[in-house]
Amino acid sequence: MPGRRGTPTDRNTYVRRGRGYDASPPDTGHEYDLLDIWMLSLRHHLHKRISLTRVDGAPCRCCPPVNVMEKAIKKKQRIEISAGSKHLLADIEELQRNLLTRCLCNMPESSLRKPFTSFTVQETDGRVRYAVLSDWDTVQILEYLSALQLLFELAIKQNAKNVMCRRVVDVCDAVARNEHGIIDQIIDLSYTTNKFVSYAASRVIASFFIVTRDVETVWLEKLTQSLVNTHSPQQMLFTLDAVKRVVEHKDGSIHPEDGDTYVPPLGCNTFVITDFDSTTIKAMCVKALESKWTILVTKFNHILGSYTPQYASVIITFLHLWETIISVKANLSVIDTKTFYSQLNNLVLLLNANVPGVIWRHLLRLFNEVLCYGSTLALQDVLPDEPCSLAHLIVRAVKDWRLLDALPYRHGSGRFGGGTSEGDRPLLQKMVLLVLKSVAVTVRETRSDSSDSSNSTLSTEVEDLDEDMAVIERSIREVLRQLDQCVKALMPFHPEMPLSQWVVQMFHDQDDFLIEGMVCCLDVAMGLFYRGPPQNDLGQMLSPTLTFVQFIRAVSHDPGVLLDLLVSNETCFLLYLLRFLKYIKRNWIEFVTCCGRELDNTMTVLIRLRLSIDRLVSKNLFPYNIIPVLRLLEKCESFYEGNVENG
Repeated sequence: MPGRRGTPTDRNTYVRRGRGYDASPPDTGHEYDLLDIWMLSLRHHLHKRISLTRVDGAPCRCCPPVNVMEKAIKKKQRIEISAGSKHLLADIEELQRNLLTRCLCNMPESSLRKPFTSFTVQETDGRVRYAVLSDWDTVQILEYLSALQLLFELAIKQNAKNVMCRRVVDVCDAVARNEHGIIDQIIDLSYTTNKFVSYAASRVIASFFIVTRDVETVWLEKLTQSLVNTHSPQQMLFTLDAVKRVVEHKDGSIHPEDGDTYVPPLGCNTFVITDFDSTTIKAMCVKALESKWTILVTKFNHILGSYTPQYASVIITFLHLWETIISVKANLSVIDTKTFYSQLNNLVLLLNANVPGVIWRHLLRLFNEVLCYGSTLALQDVLPDEPCSLAHLIVRAVKDWRLLDALPYRHGSGRFGGGTSEGDRPLLQKMVLLVLKSVAVTVRETRSDSSDSSNSTLSTEVEDLDEDMAVIERSIREVLRQLDQCVKALMPFHPEMPLSQWVVQMFHDQDDFLIEGMVCCLDVAMGLFYRGPPQNDLGQMLSPTLTFVQFIRAVSHDPGVLLDLLVSNETCFLLYLLRFLKYIKRNWIEFVTCCGRELDNTMTVLIRLRLSIDRLVSKNLFPYNIIPVLRLLEKCESFYEGNVENG
C-alpha cells in the first residue's frame, strides 16, 4: 500500500538533499501497480547531444562548457543514464495522444509502467539515484509539464460534466499523493530562469490545486513564503500567476466547443463525480496570502515607487490577483477578503507620470473593482469604510493634486480619440468611471451619515444635511469641472456638450461601464438635488433627463435594446431604470422641460418598452419580478397622456 504524502514507502525510500531527491533504485523483482505510472518521466535524464545546460542556467553536469576560456582542469561530475531513457519523449507523446482521446483506459499498463521501472542514473562516485526535473533537458521538462497540464485540464473538464474516466482519476490521485516528490519538484522549478518552463510549471501547479482540492498547506506556505523572501521577478511571477489562476477559476465553466453534454469514448470505464467545488482551495490560497499580505503590499509599493521595466509583468500579475480576490465574481466571503481592502490608499499616491500606462490601467481596474458601485455599493444603506476612504482620496487627488494631469498619453497629437500618435481610450474610460464612482460614493455616504443622526430634532437634521451637502457640492463641482476639461481636451467632443451627455458617448462601446456611469450620475444628481434642480451649471452637468435622452438616441430609440439590458445580468440597468423612473415621477415638470422636442420620442420608447414587458409577463417568460418597473412605466405614461391632453 502506498504511504501517505511525503513519507517513504516500501517501493522507494527517498531523502531530500538540496533541490534533488536521492533514492535507492527499485528492486527489479518488485511488482508495481498502475498508480506508479505518473512517474513515467520523472526518473529520466536524456542526453543526446553535447553542450546541454540545465534549466536553472547552470552548466550541465554531463557536458563540458562551450566557447569559454580554458581554466585549471577540474574533474566534472558525470551521470550515466540507463539505455532505456532514449524512449522518454516517445512515451510522453504516447500519453499525450491518449489524453487527447479523453481516456487512458486503452493505454497499455506496460507502456505506462516501463519508464518508471527502467531508468536510473549513476554518478561518478558510484551512487545510483533518480534524476529530478531540474536535471532534465528543457525540451523534456516542457514535454512532461505539457502532459501533466493536459491531464489536469481533462480532469477539470470531465469534472464539469460530472463524468470522469476512472483511470484519469487514478492517475490524478497518484500525483496528489506526492509519493516521489513530484509536486515539490515542480514547485522547485520556480527557481528556474527559463521563462517557458516557469510559465508551464506555474500553470500545472494551478491546475493541480483545482483538480485535487485536498492540498497540503505546506505547499501553499512554500509558495507564499517565496514571495516574501525572493527579489527575483520570475520567481514572484510563478507564485502570483498560480494563485491567480486558482482564485479566478469558475466551476462548471464549459467552453462552447466542448458542448453541453459529454459522451465518454467507447469502452471507457467512467466514474461519476457529484461534489466538485473549488471554493475550499480558493479559500486556502487566499488564507495563505492573508498572513503575508501587509508585507507583500509594502514590498510592491516599494517596487512601484522605484519602477523598472523588469518588474512590469510581476506588478501587473500582482494587481490582477488583488483585483480577482476582491471581485464579486470570485464568490469569496467578505470575511475571507476583508484584509485585502486595506492599504489601497497608498497605491493612489503612486499614480504619477513616471508609471507607464499599462500599470495605470491595472491600478484603475483595481480601484474600480473596490468601488463596485452598480453591483454592491449603490444597494447598501451603510457603506463600508474602506471604499469610502478610497473614494475620498480619489476626489481629493483630482481636486487638489491634479491627478488627471498625470494621465499617460495626454500630449500626443492623436490624443485618446485615435490618430497617428499614442492614445489609450480604455484607460481614459477607466479613469472617468473611477471619478464618477468616487463622487457617487462620497455623496451617498454623506446622505447616509446625515440621515442616521438620531439625537437631534428634525429641523436640526435638515440644517446639518444642508450644510454638509453645500460643502460636498462645492468639492464635487470642482472635481467634475476638471473631469470635463480633461475629457474635452482628449476627446473630440463639442466644448458646450455637458457631462450628462458626453458620458454616453464616452462609454458607448462598453455597456457595463455606460450603465454604471449613468447610475453614478443619477445618484449624484438625486443626492445633491434633493430640494430640486439647482439654478447653476451643475444642474445641466448632471441632468438625469439629458443623460437618458442621449442614451436612447445612442440606441436609435429601439426599446428592444432596453429590454435586452433588463433581461441580461451583465449590467445594472434594472437598478438604473427603476431609479430613473422614480426620478421622473417626482420631477415630471423638469423632465418635460429638459426633453423639449424629444418628449414624444422619449415617451414612445418607454411606452413600447412597457408593452413588450407586458407581453412577456402575461406569458410568464420574464426571468424575475418586473412588476415595480411596470407600475412606474404605467404611472409615467399616465402623466404623459395627461400632459398631451392639457397641452
